[in-house]
Amino acid sequence: MEPAGRPRLSGSSGYPPRRPSPAVYRRRRLVAAILALLVVAGLAVGAKAVTDALAGNTPEAKAGSAPAVQETASTPPPTAAPAAKCDEKAVSVEAATDAKTYGREQKPAFTLVVRNDGDAPCKVNVGTSQMEFQVTSASDRIFSSVDCQDGSEDLLKDIAPGAEEKASFTWDRIRSMPGCEAVEAVPGPGTYTLTTKLGSRTSPPSTFVLE
Repeated sequence: MEPAGRPRLSGSSGYPPRRPSPAVYRRRRLVAAILALLVVAGLAVGAKAVTDALAGNTPEAKAGSAPAVQETASTPPPTAAPAAKCDEKAVSVEAATDAKTYGREQKPAFTLVVRNDGDAPCKVNVGTSQMEFQVTSASDRIFSSVDCQDGSEDLLKDIAPGAEEKASFTWDRIRSMPGCEAVEAVPGPGTYTLTTKLGSRTSPPSTFVLE
């Protein structure tokens, strides 16, 4: 028999729920206050981080710590394109002697100079297969380095723009004939002309005197 005057509520027990005690209310208020403080602190920390980021502040590295370096794969230098064969128009040849006058016992030293007059590096065959030192006296052919040459070879050289290569030859003051035929006559005193050749290129003449 239920007590008279108490209203019946729907539910499992049929009675209204009991109100929390004052101690429970105090604990709930304390927890709510702590959560509010944590939220405020979090907002403050977040605001400082945003302010530092906008101001460009970064943490200082510890003393003695090695700086972090970002390594990148090194790119090998581009391989230079191989030099092409020189255009004949870009190659000049010169003849030179080590003196203008030679005594009776002196042997003239000749020099062939090949120069790249072009704007780009190029290959030149400066081998003995291409060069010739020739001595003349007026219309008389006196000597040629190819007459008695014992074998020849090719020698390709890369020559930079404005650079030159040189070849030397010492003349024994003898005459020669094509095919290396024997010649008894020897050059006498007088003025002679040296001309050097490299392939199809011929140098301007260079004169000298034999005493």
